[in-house]
Amino acid sequence: MREPKLAEDRPARYREVALKALARLAGGDTDAATLHRARTHLRRLQAYFELVGKDRQAASIADCVTRVSKLRTLQVFAHHLKTLDAPRSDRKAVKRRLRATREKVARSRVYAAMERVVRRHGLPPTPINPAWLAGRMQAARDAHAGALRRLTAGVGTKTGRKTLHRLRLLIKSIRYQEEWALGRPFAAPGLIPRLKQAQKVLGDYEDLVQYRKLARSMGLRSSPAINKAWRTARTRAWALAATLRAAAGTQAGTCLHPAGTQGG
Repeated sequence: MREPKLAEDRPARYREVALKALARLAGGDTDAATLHRARTHLRRLQAYFELVGKDRQAASIADCVTRVSKLRTLQVFAHHLKTLDAPRSDRKAVKRRLRATREKVARSRVYAAMERVVRRHGLPPTPINPAWLAGRMQAARDAHAGALRRLTAGVGTKTGRKTLHRLRLLIKSIRYQEEWALGRPFAAPGLIPRLKQAQKVLGDYEDLVQYRKLARSMGLRSSPAINKAWRTARTRAWALAATLRAAAGTQAGTCLHPAGTQGG
C-alpha cells in the first residue's frame, strides 16, 4: 500500500543521497564507492528532470557528472588491473595517475561546486498530477523508441564507439525513468532487468575502450590483455546493438515495451 508514496518520494531520495555523497567527497572522502553513489544518483536525478520537462536542470546535472568522469574511470581501471593480476609496475603507474587526478579535483573544489548546482535546482512541486505524469511517461517511451530506431538503424560489425556510447546513455536514461515509475499504474517492471543487462554489456565495452586508451598512452605491460578483452566486449556490444535494431523494426514502442506493459 505504501509503494505509490515511495514512488512519489523517489526523486527526493535521489537528490538527498547525491547531496550526502557529495558532502562526504567535499570533506575528503576518497572511497570509489562514494563517488559512484554520487554519480549514479545524479544520473537518476537527471533522468527525472528530463522526464518532467526540466531540460535546463537536466543539462546542469549532466555537466556535473562529466566533471568527475576521468577520476571515476581511473578508479575502476585501478580495480580492473587488480582483478587482471596486472604487473606491479602497471598498478603503481595507474595509482600515481589516480592520486594526481584526485588531488586536482580536490584543489578545484569540484565536489563543493557540484553540491551547489544540485541544491540550486530543486525538485518540481509534488504531488504532480497523475494523469499528466502518465502522459509524460508515454511520450517519453515513444521518444525513446524513436531514438532507439535511429541509433540502431545502421548498426553492424563496423559500428563505431560513439554510436555505442550514445546507445548506452539512452538505455541508462530509459532504465532510470522506468525505475522511477515503479509503483505507479504506468510502470513496466518487466522491462528493467532487460535494460540493466543491455546497460551492462555496453558499459563493459565503454570501460574497456577507456582502459585500452589509458594502457596505450601509459605504455602499460598489460596492454595486450586489455586489448583482447576489448575485442571480446566489442563483439558482445555489436551483437546487442544488432538485437536492438531487429526489435526496433517492430511497431513503435514495442521494442521497449512488449504487449501488455505500456502504461498510460
